[in-house]
Amino acid sequence: MVFTGHEHFYERITPQHGILYFITGAAGKLSRGDIREGSTLTAAGYDRDQSFMLVEILDDVMYYASVSRTGQVVDTGTWTRRLN
Repeated sequence: MVFTGHEHFYERITPQHGILYFITGAAGKLSRGDIREGSTLTAAGYDRDQSFMLVEILDDVMYYASVSRTGQVVDTGTWTRRLN
């Protein structure tokens, strides 16, 4: 699991080698139009308004949601820890 925030939008990247990536930089100055349309790397993205992430971990499951400043849920899902 990787969380980064340098880009000024929200984006969830398609898992790479079993690693889930989030860009969670949309709480500050917004960069509208910076998410590449049609990219195979983008699983979900939101650059139309400021947003924040909620994350909850319960046992081996992480629940996540990205929410706009107006309360619109723009992305949500779960991720289960792999047991080795």
